[in-house]
Amino acid sequence: MQQLTSIEERASKAVKLKAFPLNLDDIRNNVEILLTELQRYGFFNEYTTHSFTHVQAMLEMADWIIPDATKELLTPGDYLFLTLSIYLHDLGLLISKHEYDNRGKNQDFLRYLSEQSSTSVDHLEYMDKLNKLSTDEKDRILYQEFVRNTHGIRVRAWIEGTPLDDDNLSAKIRAAVHELIGKLDSSARQGLAILCESHTIDDISDTSKYNVSMPYGESKEETVNLQYIAVILRTVDLLQVTRSRAPSILYQLISPKDPTSQIEWQKQNAVRSIRPAPGRDREGKASNTAQSDTIQFYARFEKSDGFFGLTSYLAYARSQLSACQDALRKSEAELPDPPQFPWKFIDDSGVEAVGFLTKSFGFELDQHKILDLLTGHTLYNDTDVVIRELTQNALDAVRLQSTTEKKPTSVGRIDISWDEETKILEVKDNGTGMSQEVIEDHLLKVGSSRYQDPKFREKFPEFSSISRFGIGVLSAFMVADSVEITTCSPEDDKARQISLRSVHGKYLIKLLDKIAQKEEIGVYPHGSRVRLKLRSTANIGNILQIARMWLLFPRCQVYVKINSEEPIKIGFSTPKQALQHYLDESKFSSQRLNKDYEIREVSDGGVTLAFVLERDELFNDWSFTLVPDRHRYSQTEEERPMTATCVEGVGVEFTTPGFRSSSILSVANIIGKGAPKTNVARSALEDTAEYRDTLEKIYKLYAKHVIEETERLSTTSNYSLSRAVEQAPYITAPLTTGVAAASRPNILKAELAKIPYMLIEENGRRKNVSFQDLKNRDSFWTINSPLTSSVEQFVREAPKNVSASTILENLQDGSSGLPKGAILCNFGRAAHIDATVREAFEPTIIEANQSARRIAVKWEKIMNPPRWVSSLDISYEVGLGDRRLWIAHQELQESQNHRGLRDSQSVMFSVSDEVKVSNLDEFSEFIADRQLYLHPLDPLALFLKDIWQSTAPNKSTSLFAYLTIFTLLRSHYVPREEFSGDWLEKLLSNNGFESLREYMDIPSFVEVVRQRRTKLFNPFAWKRRGPNSED
Repeated sequence: MQQLTSIEERASKAVKLKAFPLNLDDIRNNVEILLTELQRYGFFNEYTTHSFTHVQAMLEMADWIIPDATKELLTPGDYLFLTLSIYLHDLGLLISKHEYDNRGKNQDFLRYLSEQSSTSVDHLEYMDKLNKLSTDEKDRILYQEFVRNTHGIRVRAWIEGTPLDDDNLSAKIRAAVHELIGKLDSSARQGLAILCESHTIDDISDTSKYNVSMPYGESKEETVNLQYIAVILRTVDLLQVTRSRAPSILYQLISPKDPTSQIEWQKQNAVRSIRPAPGRDREGKASNTAQSDTIQFYARFEKSDGFFGLTSYLAYARSQLSACQDALRKSEAELPDPPQFPWKFIDDSGVEAVGFLTKSFGFELDQHKILDLLTGHTLYNDTDVVIRELTQNALDAVRLQSTTEKKPTSVGRIDISWDEETKILEVKDNGTGMSQEVIEDHLLKVGSSRYQDPKFREKFPEFSSISRFGIGVLSAFMVADSVEITTCSPEDDKARQISLRSVHGKYLIKLLDKIAQKEEIGVYPHGSRVRLKLRSTANIGNILQIARMWLLFPRCQVYVKINSEEPIKIGFSTPKQALQHYLDESKFSSQRLNKDYEIREVSDGGVTLAFVLERDELFNDWSFTLVPDRHRYSQTEEERPMTATCVEGVGVEFTTPGFRSSSILSVANIIGKGAPKTNVARSALEDTAEYRDTLEKIYKLYAKHVIEETERLSTTSNYSLSRAVEQAPYITAPLTTGVAAASRPNILKAELAKIPYMLIEENGRRKNVSFQDLKNRDSFWTINSPLTSSVEQFVREAPKNVSASTILENLQDGSSGLPKGAILCNFGRAAHIDATVREAFEPTIIEANQSARRIAVKWEKIMNPPRWVSSLDISYEVGLGDRRLWIAHQELQESQNHRGLRDSQSVMFSVSDEVKVSNLDEFSEFIADRQLYLHPLDPLALFLKDIWQSTAPNKSTSLFAYLTIFTLLRSHYVPREEFSGDWLEKLLSNNGFESLREYMDIPSFVEVVRQRRTKLFNPFAWKRRGPNSED
């Protein structure tokens, strides 16, 4: 446990007073647990940290925000309320999965949606962006925005114990919060609630609300100055912006017209110190005794967006300090010795931006300084991009020339040359060249791209350029002070030679005669040449390696010449060729000599994807080849994996296409109007509709291989359909196990749902269907029996397609006993399939046949509320609020695994009267589809069902307690007639669950257990097991 801050130490004195009967340590520990769960379900992932580190930093900052003289004036009650308000002020951001899943019942949320302006430009632009997202993403963002806007109201209501108009969806969180401070009387809770809400609203001067001397007991120590505490809370929340954390009030400031600057600032960790400036005596000298009135900020930014985001925020912070001063000034007459708040000024002279001027520019632009900003090590911080930028411009020019002449791009040529002795870098192309109009309007006009000009786009509507931002040529000045551009355009009578000695001042254009000076032009009859004289301090790196990395598929001839050596042709015609070169030239193949490899290349609407496959000698299937673990993060040319996503042939991201890391050995190239856009630094793809469409195509192409490979296997002479489909989950494994690392997991899951790797048998015929197909069905069955399993094994191994029902009918004289309807045959054979099915379906009918040792289960769509509840779901929910219980639960699971008791890891009990169970009246439990179920009429099941349907505030914890004891009873084989309260106490204490006692009615539970007829029906129980058996 971390050491208490000075503020907490002072607050701890208050809990000894009669008015504040609290355990501050328990509150602190539980708040820390609650705050760690803030982003568990994907909410606020893109927002700043609101963990307990933020709380700790606020408490430490409060210690110097409050002047030493005032510290002695504040009461223990003041310090307690300050500490508690800092602990609890952000808890309103908590969202449970249950709350989100039932958001349609939340009247507060529905009212929030209806109150959003539908006519303002800002709102329309915001909704337009949301509408381009998937439905799931849009819904999540809308709800978290609702919570962000109302989290002050939420936490106030939870502390006061008053209901929100949300259909009681947040009742569990309210109960958790109430448990923390419920021992305070209603008056004290109301004061604390008002404080926690205060940091989100601007009414701090209202002393009728924020009483400056609010008594909560008979002594002076139990009196609280609510206004002063609200001022301190607001100030430390406002100023706590160091490193990766920014205050919640910031979200009120993000400009709808330019949110990027605020978001970038949040991510940069640029603010390294916030501290009080030294106090000044009357002579203006720094003094250790004089009280400071100024707060100093020290920050260093690498990007302009973050810098301007912070400076605009500090302007707001200054206004808030002024508002706090005004509020306290108005109320100081109400107290004989009012507390002091000296902070009036913010000194931002320590905020610096590398390569940037701190002055903000309006409509008057200073060309000299703006160019300095653009060519500093901020927009581009990697000298490798100079090669990329200049060659990208050349590629666009070559392709445009090909479009104009209606010739293939292969006739185009780009030459990159580097002379190490003279330090001259040259990029030459035979593209369109630049006319005088293009030079004046675009080349040196910052931010103006020729290819984005409306006139150009009207003339060449289908042309897709790599260049977008009109800043590529400026990258040359990262490494050079001298740039010479020679260009020849058929639109002008003469060629042009442009000389720039720096980014400042004017530039010269020399006219060259196309006939007499043809040799000097060097790019006649059309084209451009950019020649850089590099600074002596510039480190350009390995030109050949850099060019090979970026220019993967140039669609024209590209040569690199180093010094006097012969030019080397680089680039590949297709992603398949690139991967083949990698296999031939790298160490990869030599390390895996026993594998047969094949490269597949597939396309879909401008997306070309190639991936390496390897054949399994035993099963004869072709599976995705994975990048070896030791190569995934290698930076050496020999070992760096060939994984890349390219736009118009130029590399942008160097991971497996569609993923954030290198997994499958794969390369993609996207061309055409639908290609995704890059960010300004061209280091990543922007999240746009085109990007999401591209990802969908990439995932679809991966899935297509699985589908085609399954079909191929099923048509071979020694593969039945069942055996072929059985291989599909293994072929798909690199995709299913990598869902979390996917660039967009929801899009990948949608494509995986289209793979037909689920076996359905219906009306004597067997076929494979996708999960998407399965969801279109109202129901299906699964069969659990040794005979059926044996038949399934026979069907899989049969050299031709047969059905299980046909075999069973022959064995049983025409009566298979199988239920009518579709039967899912490969349920329980692949974890991904099982998990996917259980997310959407649940059992509704269980039919047993004891003599046949069989259980048939009918599955239907999950209802709301569900028909069954899983002990694992209960455990996750309770673990969200109590980490200690979650750890104890995990340890119990590990113990169960070690002892081979896997069937008892999860217990299912029915909470609906619609579930029908037949022929199991004498059994209390049964196992089906690798899951333990309690019979709905079993006394324990009824006992748990009553608790589930109750409105008890801690019912989840109670259920967790009873289910945990039930699990322990099964693992320790305690006879029901011997079970007693003493046994229960022993099980709790020996397994670290002592805290569960208060949530249990022990006598009632003991009686229920003793009433049970403990008898388990397991269709596979008749199978003898050896010491190493798995089932």
